[in-house]
Formats: sequence, structure tokens, C-alpha cells
Amino acid sequence: MFDPTVDKPGILTGIAEFLLGIIFFPLVCYSIQRFLRTTSVGIHLCEQFSISNNGIHDISNKLTSSTFAVLACSTGVFVMRQCNNDILAHRFYVLDNYLIFGVSYFFYDVGSMYMVYSTLEKEEVSVSAKEFFKFLRERPLIIFHHIFVPVVGFPAMMYFRGGYADCLLGTSFLIEASTPFVSLRVILVHLQKKESLLYVINGLLMVISFFFCRVMLFPMLFWWYSSMTGLSLITTFFSLPMWVHLGVLGLWTPQLMWFNKMLRGSIKVIMEQMDRMEGKKKQKKETKIYENDIVMHEELSKDEVVVSENSEDSGEQLRQKLD
Repeated sequence: MFDPTVDKPGILTGIAEFLLGIIFFPLVCYSIQRFLRTTSVGIHLCEQFSISNNGIHDISNKLTSSTFAVLACSTGVFVMRQCNNDILAHRFYVLDNYLIFGVSYFFYDVGSMYMVYSTLEKEEVSVSAKEFFKFLRERPLIIFHHIFVPVVGFPAMMYFRGGYADCLLGTSFLIEASTPFVSLRVILVHLQKKESLLYVINGLLMVISFFFCRVMLFPMLFWWYSSMTGLSLITTFFSLPMWVHLGVLGLWTPQLMWFNKMLRGSIKVIMEQMDRMEGKKKQKKETKIYENDIVMHEELSKDEVVVSENSEDSGEQLRQKLD
């Protein structure tokens, strides 16, 4: 019985794993859409938060991305927990099996992202060359990433490295640890929670996890490899083959650009949240002043009534004496 956690994938098992991934990820996305469209809970959520067809596609896409991320991180942690002192020679075939299974996700995700894009301004998905090329022009970075990984990254990780440094490769799977926070951010927007405290907290966790798991991951891997080989960072950098540098450059560059955009957006959200809190405090203060003015006005009115009544009583007594 084939065990993907320990057995080396052959040609037939590799084909089966790739086809399983081609079926699995669209099935997860389709199941989420069916839940939102047909179940009473899903329909209630869509009606309560006015989730459109585009929102359903987008939420399904983001939850499927989070599923991929959880599987990738779980595989990475599984490997890291078994790494011994010889991290460069230790072999883990679970990485090869997951790479074959997981590479199919990037093909699925391009199609899923197109469906989200196609329903931005209309209800139904349409396919045309004009719209598809417009989609490519407006999403160049993510499309480049999703083409680069299977076309360049997959062969490099599967074949060019020759089964070397599995512990480093397993650690690199943690690059997906920030994905659930990125996905939740989009989902919260569809749930009309953009002004909530949860949105702000998730944004901070998203930035922190993205920084450590995507921006700092590659420098940390270089440092780890350098410490294991006993070479300096400079010597390690120049001793690595060119395909390693090209692969890191292709994977790292989009992360840096996304992080820059993400950091700017998060700062903007925090500033807006602080402005809203300040506005609420100011409004509360003005309301309190207004309420105090009303109370003072009522008290003055009561005093005037008392004075008026006393004046009437004094006038009545004076008339009685004159009579």
C-alpha cells in the first residue's frame, strides 16, 4: 500500500497525485459555493450581508486558498519535526508527493481568480479573449507568480536540487502561513466588517505573518544553510548554482512588492480606525455637552415657573389686604 508520507512517488503515482489535486481544489471551491447558494445558512448569510455572485466566487476562492495553505504548512511542520542534525542529507518523500499534488492548485487558482474577476461588474461568468487578456493585464504580479511556481519552481524543487536539503524545502512550505489572514481580510470585507476591530487585528496579524513567513523566509534559509555548511553568508551566496538565485529572485520579488502594498494598506486602515475612534469620542463629548445644556435649560425653566408662581401668590395676597 502506497504511503505518501514515506514512499517515493513513481510515474503512475505522480500522475494520480496530480489528477487528485486537479479534482480536489475545484471540488473544495465548488462545495463552498454550493453551501452559500443552496443551504439555509448560506442563503441567510448572503441575504444578511448582501453577498453578490462575485462575493460568493471570491469567498470560495479565498477559503480554497486557505485550505491549500493549511495543507502546505502541515506538510512543512511534519518535515521540520523530524529533521535531525544532518538537515542537508535527510530525505522526506512526503515533500515530493505534496509538490506533485499541490502544483495543480496554481492551475486551478488562475481559473478561479478569472471567475472572480469576470463577475466584478456582472452577475454571470463569461469567457472571451478580450476579457481574459484584460484580466492578465490587470493582475500581472499574481499571474506571474502562479505561472512561475509550476513552470520554474516545481522542476527546481523536484529535480534540479537532486533530493538535497529537504529540511530547508519543508521549512519553505511555511511561506503559506500568511495566506489564511490574507483570505480572512477579503472575507471580512464581504461580510461588511471592514470597520470592525477584528478587521484591524487580522490586518496586523496578516502583516506580521507575511513579513516573517514570506519576506524574511529566504534570508533565514540562506543563513541556516550557511550555518550548516560552515561557510560565510557571502561565500554561501556565491557557491550556490545560478538556478537557485533565479528561483529565489522569482519567488521573493513578488513577496516584497505585495508586502509594500500590504503595509501601506494596513497603515491606512489603522489611521482610519483611529480617526473613527477619535470621532466617536468627540461625538460622545458633544452629546454630553448637549445633554447638560438640556438639563440646565430644564432647571432654569423650573426656577422660572417657581418664581412666577411665587409672584402670583404675592399679588393675590396683596389684593386680599387691599380689599
